[in-house]
Amino acid sequence: MTPTPTHHRPIHQHLRQPRHTVAALCLVLPLTLSVVACSNNEDQAGSTPEPTPTTIYEGSYTTPAAEDMIGNGTFTTPADADRSDVESTAEVAALMLHSWDTTTDTTQTAAAIRAIPLMSNEWATNQVEPERNGAQGEWLKPAEHQAYSAPSIIPAPGDVSEDVADDKAIRAYDVSWRWISRDGTDLPAIGRQIVTIYLEKHDDQWDVVGHQFQDMGL
Repeated sequence: MTPTPTHHRPIHQHLRQPRHTVAALCLVLPLTLSVVACSNNEDQAGSTPEPTPTTIYEGSYTTPAAEDMIGNGTFTTPADADRSDVESTAEVAALMLHSWDTTTDTTQTAAAIRAIPLMSNEWATNQVEPERNGAQGEWLKPAEHQAYSAPSIIPAPGDVSEDVADDKAIRAYDVSWRWISRDGTDLPAIGRQIVTIYLEKHDDQWDVVGHQFQDMGL
């Protein structure tokens, strides 16, 4: 008896998928991977603590070079004054009023404006820079060499300084200054003034309530 021949489909026909099925799988697979990736990112985000608020500092975090600082960092500041002590407050004010930097200051009043923290509110409002520098001629040479002043003080002669009352005082100083150039040029010219400072005490703190200058020439 002759065996009936058995017909087998080629095996590759069983493995062939319809084209529309393959296309569907190509679409589903990226979507599935995307969902899994998003899920993983959400899990990670959920486990990460919220960031601490950051304080924004608008200046530079690097320490500026001394040459870039006003007066090369040598100027007296309001923080140097002991406001509970009349002598300390008056001396710091006298020095600050004669601390100028020709690279930043356009008038002598710029120094007084920096001294405003030592002043009463009423006197502080009077510190307004004029349009022209009263010492323009004297500043020409120092300005050429980007110089800044280095003041020194001694009590002024006479009896101007006095304690008027427990909360009122007057202090006068003989102030002289020299100019220090940034390029090493020797600037021998010096200036000199008598400055009289009027002070009042409020809430255990001495405030400058007035000041005036007497020019002594060079």
